[in-house]
Amino acid sequence: MRRLWATLFLLALPALALEAGFKDQDVNGDGVPEKIAVTNLMDLAFDQKGQVVGWYVKTYKGTAFNDYTRAPNLSGNGPVVAPVGFTPEKAEYQVEDGRLLARFQGQEGTLTYRIEKGRYTVQVTADFPLTLRLSAQGSPKVLLQGQTEPTPSGEGQLVYLAWQTKPKAGYALVAFAQRPFSGKLVGKEATLTLTPGETLKVYGGQNELVRFHVEGLLSLPGLFSPNIWGQLSLGLLWLMEVAFRYTGSWGLAILFLTLVVRLLLWPLMHQQFKSMAEIQRLQPLIQKINEKYKDDPNKRAEATMKLYQEHKVNPAAGCLPLFIQMPILFILWKVIANYEFGQGLLWIPDLALPDPFYILPALYVASTFLSTWLSAHGNKDLIRQSLFMNLIFIFLVLQFPAGVTLYWVLSNLIGLVQQWLINKSLKPLAA
Repeated sequence: MRRLWATLFLLALPALALEAGFKDQDVNGDGVPEKIAVTNLMDLAFDQKGQVVGWYVKTYKGTAFNDYTRAPNLSGNGPVVAPVGFTPEKAEYQVEDGRLLARFQGQEGTLTYRIEKGRYTVQVTADFPLTLRLSAQGSPKVLLQGQTEPTPSGEGQLVYLAWQTKPKAGYALVAFAQRPFSGKLVGKEATLTLTPGETLKVYGGQNELVRFHVEGLLSLPGLFSPNIWGQLSLGLLWLMEVAFRYTGSWGLAILFLTLVVRLLLWPLMHQQFKSMAEIQRLQPLIQKINEKYKDDPNKRAEATMKLYQEHKVNPAAGCLPLFIQMPILFILWKVIANYEFGQGLLWIPDLALPDPFYILPALYVASTFLSTWLSAHGNKDLIRQSLFMNLIFIFLVLQFPAGVTLYWVLSNLIGLVQQWLINKSLKPLAA
């Protein structure tokens, strides 16, 4: 048992913020080390030819890849990005304020890859006419200038190129620019041409609504169509971003969003908490009924239902509010988990990454346990079960972005106030 806890703890340790930088490692087993750009969201492997031969997306932000053969790789049959007819003579790798620059210099000029902090997007520029070849895993499509829907192949002025492993899940690689660029897509491979100084943006990450919103991809037609839950997610995003514009703090924006959501759910939560509190309050009487009719299940059930009727308690009243609010809470969790704040709060360097000191996870467990204690009304079995579940769940909470954990802590604290008010309003239990 002790070994199990130690293993779970070690699994949670890698979920820390990484220092952006470069390292040398052979990712494809050819005996030649590649230069790898390491970030919190993805790692990119560059070879000596100036090609991106590996694009590794991280399932958990801030984790470190040791074995790249097992990491999610967007690379298809060949390099993800490959300059055509360009032979670098010198390579430079620099770190500037968390941003990574990979420069390849040849007789034609300089090819530059710029990896922005907190983004899945890489900016590709050159000071000479450049032809690039792109390929990736997934189903390819291209949107031509003047068209409203993408097609699986095409040539001319392109609005974007995209490869998506699944329609609304998995990973995506999207190449786009401020204005249409010249290129073509045949099969799974695309070729495009950049003029000197023109910037091509290549997104490689989650094929997900919030990430597309952060990276500015949602306005591209035919790339991602939000359903009703997606529209709700965009509404919550808008609310959070408006709060940030007025407060200048993502921590206060999350607090504001939590307050709005909990106020909207207050009637449902009130019904759920009240039902749970009343049922737990009746547990001593229910136990007496169970002891009295332990050999007669029919009379036991009849007496229990009669007890509920006498105290006007509906045991199913707490289920429906829970089913209604869970999708909203799950969507809110997804919104905060996939957003990129680029800002810290107090001891937290970045709300998009896990709490490095595990203070928020500890507060989450403490507030959850206190909530159970308030609703249990002395039920030791329920308190014991809650404590055991929290000890297991804490290893998952350690992986959560700090912004997500902050939301859950604030939500729990509001719930504690609501539960206390409900408990105070309950009438004394008759004998």
